[in-house]
Amino acid sequence: MAGLLRGKGDVQEWQRILKNDIWDAEGDNPHILPALKLSFDHLSSHLKQCYAFCSIFPKAYIFDKKELVKLWVADGFVLSNSYHQLESAEETGSQYFDKLLVRSFFQPLNVEKPLINILHNMSKRRLHTLLVPNEYLKDLKKQTLLNMFNTMTYIRVLDLSSTTILELPQSIQKLKLLRHLDLSKTEIRRLPDSLCNLYNLQTLKLLGCPWLFELPKDLSKLINLQHLELDDMFWHKITILPPGMGKLTRLQNLHVFHTSSDQEGYGIEELKDMVHLTGTLRITKLENAANNAREAKLNQKESIDKLVLEWSNINNRSAADAEAAEETMLEELQPHSNLEELQICNYRGTGLPVWMKDGLLQNLVTVSLKHCTNCRVLLLGRLPHLQQLYIKGMQELEDWPEEEEEEEEEEEEEEEDEEEEEEEEEEEEEEEELEDWPEEGLPSLDTLKITNCPKLGKLPSFFPNLRSLKIKNCDSLKALAVTPSLMVLILVNNPALEDWKELVNFSNIDQPMCSYAKLLELKIICCPKLSALPHIFGPQKLEISGCELLTALPIPELSVLLQHLALDACEDGTLVEAIPESSSLYSLAISNISNITSLPTVVPNFPDLQALCIHDCKHLVSLFKEAAPPPGQYLTSLKLLSIQSCPEFVRLPAEGLGVKLECLMIGCCPNLEFLGPVDVLKRLSSLKDLYIEDCPKLKCLPEEGVPPSLVHLVIQGCPLLMEQCRKEGGGGSDWTKIKDIPDLEIDSINDHTPSSSAPWYRYFGCFTALGLFAYWAF
Repeated sequence: MAGLLRGKGDVQEWQRILKNDIWDAEGDNPHILPALKLSFDHLSSHLKQCYAFCSIFPKAYIFDKKELVKLWVADGFVLSNSYHQLESAEETGSQYFDKLLVRSFFQPLNVEKPLINILHNMSKRRLHTLLVPNEYLKDLKKQTLLNMFNTMTYIRVLDLSSTTILELPQSIQKLKLLRHLDLSKTEIRRLPDSLCNLYNLQTLKLLGCPWLFELPKDLSKLINLQHLELDDMFWHKITILPPGMGKLTRLQNLHVFHTSSDQEGYGIEELKDMVHLTGTLRITKLENAANNAREAKLNQKESIDKLVLEWSNINNRSAADAEAAEETMLEELQPHSNLEELQICNYRGTGLPVWMKDGLLQNLVTVSLKHCTNCRVLLLGRLPHLQQLYIKGMQELEDWPEEEEEEEEEEEEEEEDEEEEEEEEEEEEEEEELEDWPEEGLPSLDTLKITNCPKLGKLPSFFPNLRSLKIKNCDSLKALAVTPSLMVLILVNNPALEDWKELVNFSNIDQPMCSYAKLLELKIICCPKLSALPHIFGPQKLEISGCELLTALPIPELSVLLQHLALDACEDGTLVEAIPESSSLYSLAISNISNITSLPTVVPNFPDLQALCIHDCKHLVSLFKEAAPPPGQYLTSLKLLSIQSCPEFVRLPAEGLGVKLECLMIGCCPNLEFLGPVDVLKRLSSLKDLYIEDCPKLKCLPEEGVPPSLVHLVIQGCPLLMEQCRKEGGGGSDWTKIKDIPDLEIDSINDHTPSSSAPWYRYFGCFTALGLFAYWAF
């Protein structure tokens, strides 16, 4: 009622509504509220028609606004002011919907989700003819479709989604007035060529059609087609589109366009008049558009929010010819300033286009530069809204200056060659150059990933809001940037990296700025020149592998948040001995570390430790020192224990494993003869999964057997143990201990292949069953 009255400013009009007879007729039809009936009566004729249309759907049907508007347009219920304005009909339909919504004819589930029709009964008497799928029409035969197409020639909307059809008859061309066709979630293999004679078709939905690999060759005849809806997988796997797609000037979604210079109808000029394209557009094989890239007129396509420009990754493209041609081509492919995401792949020019350097794309949120192998300098200009930047495979990239203008100013100052200025520059702190940086460049950058850029020597000095940084295979990079907001840092295979840039002084700030005070996750793999971790950071997750100079971990005071710790390939075991006390540690992984015969004494003091993985520690003899942990300091919360490829390991501890242990994995321990005391397994009352592999000297299970909680037992590559566990011939001595386990996997002695190289995470199902997340990814 409020929605009705809000548009009426005359007091007398309000009084007429108040005195309406409908308020006295409330009992006539208890299913219809008088206020809503009165609101319906005051709707314009076109809104009544649109709302009456909704009665063909089941009561309480959940509508999607965009899809409903498409159906209204297809049935001709929406009045368009201009036939030539493509958006006009759908924009008007959207306004219709909003008017019905504000008058409570639809009830929103929430702000983001579809809406529920609540006046189904009232509109049912205003039914408009429409064919929709229901539970009685799912199993459609071809003859049924033939009869349907012969008799329903005036149909405008045809929904065959989720039916069993495998093909459409050619007679579908008889539905001359058809505007909306939905074949989603069917196993249809191909579309008939006669479909292309449906000149009034506006929407063709083919979502969830896994066996559809091509479109009919005459698709360009559908000159009124606006919506061609297909899954991303279809666009990814299709290698050729029908020719002449440029004739579909009303089309709004064309996710992929493969250019060709050899066949007519595949040139990049086909995109010229497709000004209504929205969403994603990926243009591939751009080497075929060297002479006419400008004809695509991408700068006129204001509704495209993601653009992918891709050259073929082939070796027969001449590098000398490609550089100049592709630089010119990329300049001519300037997109509209509304663009939010840009990807450039396999580009061979030496520099980025002017429209990027000059900051003409102010709305960019994401930029990806992949395998632009000849680009030497990265000049992105001012991009105030850029949040994600991905750089991969730029083999010649050497420099990423702060800003092009700054670089030119520095060159001019060097040319002056004044001795006083040179002396002043030598005395200046490196950090003073950063004073104005937060106001320039990339102030909103949140995520930065740089991979396979072997010549990149430096980064911009300061990223004020960067939260996630990954740098991999950057052989020449020596120093990181100042990143006071950083939360996730991953460094992999950066042999020259040595400077964290941890503390920086600004002339206008009294206290130094710390780069890693907010850092929660740190992974370092094969960065041999890093001699220490940042001094001030309290991580939740810390992983270190192949960093020989690192000898210390965060002190206990900074480890109060530490939940996951993984140490790998530390030669002398110094880092293992440096494991700090932490009451929050959740998982601990130690691998490829020699010179440790047992775990540090601090390990039993982890009250919340739930996962302990020890792999490839060739000198490990036992989990704990000879003296058992004091009472109350056992691993009482431990749920998962994995010991793999530890050749000197001889037995489980007599004490120290808590009763909460649910999964135990022991593998590739050639000197393991006994699992431990007679009750070492029996007392593990929560044990559900037990894996024993490639322990050739292991003779038998403990005398008291396994706990009744065990539901899954795997024994492989343990010939002595498997002999005792055999069922055949009356059974071995251990058969009675395991015969009641529901899930037994015991390989025969002759069938097993040693699995010494099998990774521990092969049992990932065990982790997920325990509710543990496998962080370890070395």
